[in-house]
Amino acid sequence: MAGVKLGYIGIAFGAASLLLALVHFWAGPFAPQLSLETVVAESAVEIREAAIRALRGEEAETKTVSEWDIDKTTQVVVALLGGLAIIVSLVGFVRHEPKRRVFAGAALGLTAITFQFFIWLAAVLIIVLLISVVLENFDGIIDLG
Repeated sequence: MAGVKLGYIGIAFGAASLLLALVHFWAGPFAPQLSLETVVAESAVEIREAAIRALRGEEAETKTVSEWDIDKTTQVVVALLGGLAIIVSLVGFVRHEPKRRVFAGAALGLTAITFQFFIWLAAVLIIVLLISVVLENFDGIIDLG
């Protein structure tokens, strides 16, 4: 393994990870998705029903785990490639490879993971905001009587 340049391998993994994250963001999602209105409405109804069940002392319903689709697989592959880029670059750093090479590989991997995380965070914040607005106005939307 003396001739292997881990910094270049880290750059390749990091670049592949970042490119996949960008393609998924701009061209995806690839699997069929529910509309935002449906997600918000179903979440608000589930929250209301869970609160009513809790007040009545009933047990909470168990929810099935979501199945894997192309979007979830893509997200895991991005994280895996980004993580590999960071690890391989770290090993290259320990082996005293040129710092620019190993830092570039680690930066690309970290950027891909961070990009994906911030996109997820923004989506969650938007959905939470919309659900809170719907729940605040729930009594005006549906008669709770």
